[in-house]
Amino acid sequence: MGGIVLKFQKRFPSILVEGEFTFEEGFNVILGPSGCGKTTTLRVMCGLEKPDEGFMKCCDEVFFDTREGIFLPPQRRKLGIVFQEDNLLPNLSVRGNIEFALRKAGAGRVSVRELMRRFGMEGLEDKRVSELSGGQRQRVAIIRALAYNPRALLMDEPFSSLDFRRKLRIIEFLKSLNLSIPVVLVTHDPFEASLLANKVFLMEGGKKVAEGGRELIEEYFSEIADLLKIHSS
Repeated sequence: MGGIVLKFQKRFPSILVEGEFTFEEGFNVILGPSGCGKTTTLRVMCGLEKPDEGFMKCCDEVFFDTREGIFLPPQRRKLGIVFQEDNLLPNLSVRGNIEFALRKAGAGRVSVRELMRRFGMEGLEDKRVSELSGGQRQRVAIIRALAYNPRALLMDEPFSSLDFRRKLRIIEFLKSLNLSIPVVLVTHDPFEASLLANKVFLMEGGKKVAEGGRELIEEYFSEIADLLKIHSS
């Protein structure tokens, strides 16, 4: 699997969102306050926003190039996406939700039971989504996004609706999957970023202002080191 190269500008009446990013295999975290352009960056990547200028390549395929007039529609990018809300269909079973997503993605026949076993959720296939806890719902959303072997996984504030304990369990669940694709996670929470990130991109005012390893978080948020010591003890 290859990485992702992204360079873009997207103008809004109140802000210009822009940046250059290289997302590699592992967890790439875009960290910053609300309104800084994080979600816009993700929406540009998955094709829900058209950039005014820019270029994006994933796994050696160009997703968009404004100079060449190239714009690959979202359904052809083969990206797994997990939004802030899980977007599951509440009246369907877990199996029904995953099969619906697979059909929409044009994926081949996949055994939902095998998927659930692989991701440690065996036995929940026939439960209705309304019967699941918030943490279980978000796990199903992640499984659904990974079901058809996407080129990359994009996640927009996926833990924001979870309490602290459930958040930690989902983060551990994600880390245990040992994904061999780029995972791009958007969050405003430096603690989440510290627990997951292999690579960190800081955004402020619509721009990428810094990038680096996990130590970058502690440089910008010095209090996070104490929290991490508490969590690891």
